[in-house]
Amino acid sequence: MQELKISVEEESFVALTRLCENKRAYKEGDYVYKAVLNSLVAPLGVRLGNALLSMFVRFGDLGNAWNVFGRMSERDLFSWNVLVGGYAKAGFFDEALCLYHRMLWDCIRPDMYTFPCVLRSCGGAHDFVRGREIHGHVIRFGFETDVSAVNALITMYVKCGHVGSARLLFDKMPHRDIISWNAMISGYFENGECIEGLNLFFSMLELSIDPDLMTMTSVISACELLGEDKLGRQIHGYAMKTENGNDVSVCASLIQMYSSLGYWKEAEKVFSGMESGDVVSWTAMISGYEDNLLHEKALETYKTMELEGIMPDEITIACVLSACACLGQLDMGVKLHEIADRTGLISYVIVANSLIDMYSKCKCIDKALEVFHGIPDKNVISWTSIIVGLRINNQSFEALTFFQQMKIKLRPNSVTLISVLSACARIGALMCGKEIHAYALKTGVASEGFLPNAILDMYVRCGRMVSALNQFKLQNKDVGTWNILLSGIHQQVQLGELAAQHIFKEDTGSFGYYILLCNLYADSGKWDEVAKVRRIMKEEGLIVDPGCSWVEVKGKVHAFLSDDNFHAQIKDINVVLDGFYKKMETAGFNDHSSVDEFETSRNDIFCGHSERLAIAFGLINTAPGTPILVTKNLHMCQSCHRSIEFISKLVRREISVRDTEQFHHFRDGICSCGGESC
Repeated sequence: MQELKISVEEESFVALTRLCENKRAYKEGDYVYKAVLNSLVAPLGVRLGNALLSMFVRFGDLGNAWNVFGRMSERDLFSWNVLVGGYAKAGFFDEALCLYHRMLWDCIRPDMYTFPCVLRSCGGAHDFVRGREIHGHVIRFGFETDVSAVNALITMYVKCGHVGSARLLFDKMPHRDIISWNAMISGYFENGECIEGLNLFFSMLELSIDPDLMTMTSVISACELLGEDKLGRQIHGYAMKTENGNDVSVCASLIQMYSSLGYWKEAEKVFSGMESGDVVSWTAMISGYEDNLLHEKALETYKTMELEGIMPDEITIACVLSACACLGQLDMGVKLHEIADRTGLISYVIVANSLIDMYSKCKCIDKALEVFHGIPDKNVISWTSIIVGLRINNQSFEALTFFQQMKIKLRPNSVTLISVLSACARIGALMCGKEIHAYALKTGVASEGFLPNAILDMYVRCGRMVSALNQFKLQNKDVGTWNILLSGIHQQVQLGELAAQHIFKEDTGSFGYYILLCNLYADSGKWDEVAKVRRIMKEEGLIVDPGCSWVEVKGKVHAFLSDDNFHAQIKDINVVLDGFYKKMETAGFNDHSSVDEFETSRNDIFCGHSERLAIAFGLINTAPGTPILVTKNLHMCQSCHRSIEFISKLVRREISVRDTEQFHHFRDGICSCGGESC
C-alpha cells in the first residue's frame, strides 16, 4: 500500500500494531511505527497511541514508548498505567513514581491497575516514606478493600522491611487470595522470620487453602535456610501428594534444599525422578554436587546435560567453572569460555568472575588478567578474584597494586582484605599490612569472618610477635587462631605445651590441635615428642587426611592417593620414580628417600607425597616437552619440593603443582616460590 502511495487509516495501524505485539515481532512493529510517523501529520490519537505504547512497553523499549507518549494529543488512564507499569517492571522506580505524581497533577484518577505498579516501585526502591504516602492514596481513592491493591501494599511493606505493618494489613483483609498468602509468607522469609512464615503456612493448610507453586518453593527454601531437614522431608512428602509434586520448580527447590543440607544423595533421587528437567533443575544438581565438593560429579552431570541438548545459563557456566578450577581442568574451562563468548553469557559478571578464578587456579594468570580487563563494570568479587589469583601465582606485589587501584573505585569487603593481607604476609610487607589493619578498624570490619586470623597471620609471618600477641588477645580463638600463633613460636616449647594443655581440656578430638603440637616439637627438634604425639593420635583414632593429587592427561583427570598401589600403571610409575631416586643419590641428594621412612619435617608428616605419583604418570603418558599440571589436597613438603625441582631439570619440562596454599611452577630445577613456602 505504501509503494502505491495508498493512505492507511488509523484503525489499520492500530490492528497492525496489536498484531506485532501479539506475535512478539519487534522489527515489524518498529517498521509500523515509522510508517505511522511518515503517514500522520497530526499528533497521535488515543487509540493508536495506546496501541503503540502497549507494544513498545511489552518489548521493553521504553525509549520509543516515551516518544509515543510525548506525541499523543491526549492521554487516558490506560496510557499512564501502561507507561508507569513499564518503568516499574524495568526497574526505573524513581521514574515510575515521578510519572505517577505527574498523572495526579494532570487530574487523572488512578484505578486498581495503577496502584500495584506504583507500590511495586516503592518496594523496589525500598522507599518506605513514599510507600506510606501511596497507602494514603489507596485509602483516599477507595481501594482499601481491593484485593490486588492490598496485596501490593503487603509486598511493598515487606520489601521495605516493615513486616509488622504488612501483617496488620493481611489480618484485616476481608477476602484473601493465594497471592495474599504468598506475599505474606514469602515476606516473612525474605526478612529472616522463617518460623513466623512457616506458622502462617500451616495456618493456611488448616484453613484448607491449597498452596501453589510459589508457596511450595518458598517454604522449601525456608527449610533450607533454617537447616530443618526433618521438616523439609515432611514438606517434600506433602508436595508429592499434591499436583505440584512433579513440577520442575518444586523439584529444583528440593534439590537445592537437600544439597545445601548435605543430603546430596537425596537430591540425586529427586533429580533422577524428574520426567524432564529444565536448565534450572540441571543447574541445581550441578551446584549441589559442587557445594558438596563432588567436583567430578558436577562435571559429569554437565556433560550429560549437554548431551540432552539443554543450553546452559550464566549460573550453570559459573558452577561448572568452579568445578574446573578445583580440579585444575583447564581444557574444560577453555571450552566453557568459548561457549560463554558464543552465547553472550560472558557479559554476565558472575561468568567473568568465575573465569578469572578458573584461569588463576590453572596457572593461566595472563588469561585471568585478560578476562578481568574485559569486564566493563567490575564488582568487588571481580577485584577480589584477580587479587587472589595474583597472590596464588606468586605475584603478591602486583596483587597489592591492584588493591590500591580497587580502593579508588570500590570499597573492599572483608574477603578482599583477607586476600591482600595474605599477599602482605607472603612478601613480608609489614607497613602495607598495618595500613590494611587500620583500614579494617576504621571501616568496622576488623572482626568479620576470618579477617582477625588474617591480621594475626600477617603479623606472625612478618616476625612481629608482640603485635601478633596483642591481636591474639583481642580476638576469639579457634583452631586456626592457635595454629597461626603457634606457627610463629619457634622453640618456645613451654608456651606451646601450656596452650595445648588448655585446649585439650575442652577438646581432645580435633585433629588440628595435634598438628599444632607436632609442628612445635618439630621446630624444636624434639622428634621423640613428635613420635609420641603421633602415637597418641593413632590411639585416639585420629587419622591424617590421605594425600590425593590430580593430573589431567588427554582431557581426562587421573587421581592418585598416597601409597596408591592399585593404579593400572603403578609398576611403571614406581620404575620411573626409582630411576629418579637413584639419579638424585648420585647427584648428592639424601632427602628423597622412600615415603615409608619416618620423616622429620613437619610438612613431610602431613604431605602424603601423592604428587610424585601424579607427575610420574604424566611423564609416562604425555609427549616430551608437554607441561604437567598437578593439583594436590595437602601442603607440599620439602622433600617433594626438592624432588620435583630435580625432576624438572632432568626431564626439561615445566611442572606445576597447586597445593593448599599456592602454585609452584618448576622449570629447569627452579621453583617460582624460591623454596620459601616449604
